[in-house]
Amino acid sequence: MSAISDLPDGLAGPQAPRAKGVAPRHVANLAFPEVLVIWALRRYTNCRQPREARSAVIAPEFSRALGLAHLEETLAAFSAVADGLMAAARLPQALSVIDDDRINATEEALLSVLAAFQQGETAQARALSEWCLLPVGRRRFVEGAERLARSLRAAAQLIPYQAPRRRELVLGDKGEDAELLASAPDLAALEEQERGVVTAVRLWVSAYRQNEDALAAARRHFGCQFNAAGALWGDPRSGEDAGLSLHAILRNTTLAAHRPVDVRCPTCPGLSPDEARLLEALAWLQRDLGEPAATALGDWLPPAALRLSLAPARGLAQSLLAAEQLLPLRAWDLAALEAAATEPRRPTETTAATQQAGAPARTPTLH
Repeated sequence: MSAISDLPDGLAGPQAPRAKGVAPRHVANLAFPEVLVIWALRRYTNCRQPREARSAVIAPEFSRALGLAHLEETLAAFSAVADGLMAAARLPQALSVIDDDRINATEEALLSVLAAFQQGETAQARALSEWCLLPVGRRRFVEGAERLARSLRAAAQLIPYQAPRRRELVLGDKGEDAELLASAPDLAALEEQERGVVTAVRLWVSAYRQNEDALAAARRHFGCQFNAAGALWGDPRSGEDAGLSLHAILRNTTLAAHRPVDVRCPTCPGLSPDEARLLEALAWLQRDLGEPAATALGDWLPPAALRLSLAPARGLAQSLLAAEQLLPLRAWDLAALEAAATEPRRPTETTAATQQAGAPARTPTLH
C-alpha cells in the first residue's frame, strides 16, 4: 500500500463493517474513498518527519482526489484525526504498517465514523469514537472526523454506510444506552462479558483467601476471556492490564472497605449485590460517566479509598472496551439481590476475603 495508484483497478464492492470474530477486510475490498483515508492514515502515522511536515506527505493525493479549493482545511481535519488515533487509540494494534493489505479494527471504526458523519448519524459516530479512542484524545478526533467527512462529501467521495445492527453502538448523547436492561437475578442471567468480570473477581478472592497469587489469577482469567472463541481477530490480547486494574480495586477494598463485601465463590450460581454494584460501576465508566460509578463503588469504599480506586476502575473498563466487551447498563434491583443474600445459609459458610484481615465476621458472604 505504498501509493493509491499501486492498488488494483476495479475494486470490489465494500463489505459490511467488521463484526466480532470476522476476518479483516483487505484493501482490494475497499471503495476509493476508503482507500484514500486508510492510505493517508498509514502514510501519516508511519512518517518519520516532524508532525508539522506530515501533512505535506499526503497533500498530493488529497489534492488529486478532492481538488485545491478546501485542501488546507481538509489536511488540518485529517491531521486532527490521525493525531488523535496516535495519542489515544484503545487497541494495541491500532496503527498498521503501510504495506499491510488487511484493514484492522481501528481503521474499520474510523471508516464507520466518517460514514456515519456523512449520513448525519452523529450519535452513532460519537459512539464509535468512544469505542476506539480513550477520553484524552477523543474530542479533537471527533471534531476532525466531522470536518473531514464534510470535506469528502463535498467532493462526492462518499464512504459506504451501513446502519448499525448492534444495540451497543447506538448510544445517546450522554453515552447511555437507549434502554436499561432488566436486573439480573443470578449469574446465568448475565451477558457473557458480565459473567467474565464476576468470575475474575471471584477467582481473585478465592486466590487471596488461599494465600495464592491473586493478581496472576485475574490476569490468567482475563487473558482467556479476551482470547476466547469469537473474540476479535488479530494478535492475542493480554489480560495483564485488566488483571492489574482489578487487583488494585480489590486490594483497596481489602484494606479500606468499611463493611464486609459480598463476593461469592467461583462456582456459585447466584449473584451478590456487591458484584452487581461493580458491574454497574464499570458499565458507567465505559461511558465516561464517573459520578454514578463512584456512587456504586462508594457503597463500601470510604472517600479516600474511592478516589484511589476510580483510576484502576477506569483502566479495567477501558481494557474491556478494547477487547470489544461493552457491559450493559441495567436497572439493578439491589433490594432483591440483598434479600436473596440474606436467606439462611449452611453453618459451614464463611465470610468473603474482601473483609479486612482479622475483622470480625458479621455476615456469611462467601458460599
